[in-house]
Amino acid sequence: MKYEQIFVTTIGSMMTWGHMIWIFFPIPLFCLVLLLMPLPRNLEKYGTGLVERIFFTRVSVGPLIIRLVNVSIGLSLLIFAMASKTIQRGFGSAHVPCGGNHCPFHTGETMWYRKAARFRAERNFWLSLFTLVLWLLVYNIYSLKKQIVKLRGDLETISSDGYKTKDDSSKKEE
Repeated sequence: MKYEQIFVTTIGSMMTWGHMIWIFFPIPLFCLVLLLMPLPRNLEKYGTGLVERIFFTRVSVGPLIIRLVNVSIGLSLLIFAMASKTIQRGFGSAHVPCGGNHCPFHTGETMWYRKAARFRAERNFWLSLFTLVLWLLVYNIYSLKKQIVKLRGDLETISSDGYKTKDDSSKKEE
């Protein structure tokens, strides 16, 4: 029973971090690059639309309608909470008898294992925090970029209707 529990915990942990590496990093990084690159207006509009189709698609699960970006942010928040709990539970306790580089209760190999586990947990904490920040950045930058694209479209519509701005009229006078 104990070995099965360890196996399930290990597989669940590996799947979570495997998803982090192959899904939760490349997708928001690609979208951030797409949103932040200075592109011509048509490509900028296309890139913003692509990000909208990827992340802001509404998915219905029974009576519940959610956006994919909310699922991604929620999963990143859950993974971050799990990593935080691992650090707090495993290494923040005052009842751990071992400290420093030596312990009267454990051998050197056990101490190395404990250090490796601590470093792994800290790495996972920072990776999960970075992923959460990436998803929040994608959400905020997309919202701003969508407003910019809309305002530029409105400006083009106004300009095509024959309305002239101050800058246009001062250029013609010179």
